[in-house]
Amino acid sequence: MRTLCSVLLICCLLFSSTTPALGNFYQLIRQKQRQWCLNHQAYCLVPMCPPNTMHLGGCEDDLHCCKDMK
Repeated sequence: MRTLCSVLLICCLLFSSTTPALGNFYQLIRQKQRQWCLNHQAYCLVPMCPPNTMHLGGCEDDLHCCKDMK
């Protein structure tokens, strides 16, 4: 029983939104998404891509990766 409680406590701490390690993980994902967008000669816009562009994905939570159509 003590082992089960310890495992549950560890899981709660790992998946807590206040855990710095998890916050760093989300920051790393956002940075990779932004870098991917820039590597494809695109740029990040908010709130949406203009009509003369293509939507390639997301840069961050509220930014869209847009590329000019040729």
